[in-house]
Amino acid sequence: MNGPRLPTVRKFNPGLLQSDGDIIAQFAVRRAEFRTVRRVVRENLDSPSCQHVLIVGPRGRGKTMLLARLAAELRTDPALSPRALPVQFMEESHEVFSLADFWLEALFHLAREIAAARPEIAAELRATHGDLKSRWRERELADRARAAVIGAAELLDRHLVLMVENLQALSDSVDKHFGWGLRHALQTEPRLTLVATATSRFDALEDVRHAFYELFRTVGLKPLDIDSCLRLWRAVGGGERSEMEIEPIRILTGGSPRLLVIIARFARRLSLRDLMEELVVLIDDHTEYFRGHLEGMPRTERRVYLALIDLWRPSTTGEIAERAALDVRHVSTMLGRLAARGAVLVEGAGRKKLYSAAERLYCIYYKLRRDRGEAIVVHHLIRFMRAAFAETEQRQAFAALLTESPKDSAVIEGVRLAAAEDPGFADLVPNELIAGGAHARRVGARDGYESLVDRIVAAFHEEKFERVVELANRFLTLRDDRSLSTVDPSVAKAIVLKGQAFHRLTDYPASIAACTEAIHRFADNPAQELRASAALAYVTKGDSEFLNGDVVEALATWRDAIGRYGADTAPALRLVTAKASLIMGIALRTTGDIEAAVAAWSDAIARISGDAGTNTDTARRQIRMLAFLHTGAAQYALEDFQAATATWK
Repeated sequence: MNGPRLPTVRKFNPGLLQSDGDIIAQFAVRRAEFRTVRRVVRENLDSPSCQHVLIVGPRGRGKTMLLARLAAELRTDPALSPRALPVQFMEESHEVFSLADFWLEALFHLAREIAAARPEIAAELRATHGDLKSRWRERELADRARAAVIGAAELLDRHLVLMVENLQALSDSVDKHFGWGLRHALQTEPRLTLVATATSRFDALEDVRHAFYELFRTVGLKPLDIDSCLRLWRAVGGGERSEMEIEPIRILTGGSPRLLVIIARFARRLSLRDLMEELVVLIDDHTEYFRGHLEGMPRTERRVYLALIDLWRPSTTGEIAERAALDVRHVSTMLGRLAARGAVLVEGAGRKKLYSAAERLYCIYYKLRRDRGEAIVVHHLIRFMRAAFAETEQRQAFAALLTESPKDSAVIEGVRLAAAEDPGFADLVPNELIAGGAHARRVGARDGYESLVDRIVAAFHEEKFERVVELANRFLTLRDDRSLSTVDPSVAKAIVLKGQAFHRLTDYPASIAACTEAIHRFADNPAQELRASAALAYVTKGDSEFLNGDVVEALATWRDAIGRYGADTAPALRLVTAKASLIMGIALRTTGDIEAAVAAWSDAIARISGDAGTNTDTARRQIRMLAFLHTGAAQYALEDFQAATATWK
């Protein structure tokens, strides 16, 4: 026996060939926004002066679905249906170039709306529409068409809710008289409400000289939150998910309902080929929109934005600057501008900020357009899946490749590339899928990773710091998919060495960015090796902040390290916290707080002395010697010569 039929949640054209019941059943998100728009329409029914609504959100945020839901409500609600009628324009009003065109379109869609319930009036409206269309030379055509629309509203005794999409594009394509003529009609005709959509706030809304200035109540569609993602996921049939499981999907989709529907459908079928086809069609349908979005940015902003979407994960300012080949401070300014416009999301605060594209569709668009090769595209989709789906789901999806793709296909080649670069992924793929060297590829991949880390360490010891940065970036590009990067000691080591290399190169902002990334990922990990890497990142970060002139921030960083790891008895952590106390004392000495500096050096000595039998170790002996040396120097500066002499002895 078949289970209940799931409502068809449309990615595009919601409401097309669907009943009002289906639309209402599948409306899982944007409920608060719907209630707002419904309340405005209801209040307009008894008001001599109507309020009009503009729904603003990028493509895929649910604007069309919200209008379809409003139309279904106006047709089915017992309180609204006897008093109001939806008049839904096409998503793109290609035939509207003037005010006359607008009213003729309204007349056409009104006739379509009432055709089933009032066929005789619909026939009259179609005849009127045809007659008026033939009078296109007449100067009074706009007035005649508007009068026909208002006359129909009076005949039907209904309030007309005009639903117009992409108002920003319509505003650009009409003549100069359109805006003021429409405003006049909307402000003087109590039977008209305009509910429009736009992909963003456009210039006409902000210009006091333009007809649309302060005409609308704006309803913004923000990215979906966790609860909304869970509701939509269930509505599409993606199954039950916990908040923790849905969070990476929300991040990867940028809270876009359209992309989340695609991913949920994929989860239901677990077909990599289907996902790839869906995404390629999505990109193909919106290429002009994506291209226009990018080309509309100033050149330097676009350079920073492209670096960000190419990274395809929350990234630090330093990482973005490195990818864009621009100065960190300049990149920070550009990111601030992009964030202010809503193109970029910011996580964290202060120096721990991470940046990502607000609309991850742009990341996918850029990857598909830039890489082009199908095997490379498959690799990117595998990265997507590795972060978005549980291991059991990944195993099912990758096993399905055996039956859905021929052995010699580009899809299989893409899987082999991914397996060679990601040992964790290779362990999830059936051996026969990458037969012909699969095992060698896996072993080679692991050996390659270990060898690359060894080369990073060797370059650091040889003081080839530019080479350290280069090798670390190469390693992180191959290894860092963020689904493993919070538990992988090799990733932690690479990031910290990169931060230390930048420090030695005196690129302190880049050093701070790399160390902040390491702290963000590994500071709270219970694994001792990862905690030691994070502690070392704290020390290097504080040192870079101090040398960059930010003494207060540096002291806070070192104190945070000591407070977090100071009670840990592991020798490696005691060594790092002793070093933090040592250089914190040096920084305090420069501020003139000699008493606090001496206390910090005493703390460093105590931490080293606590490890019995280890004081002969070179690093510990060096810290101990420097702590005594600085303490004696401070005492000598205070003219406590006896104490200084005793300390130096």
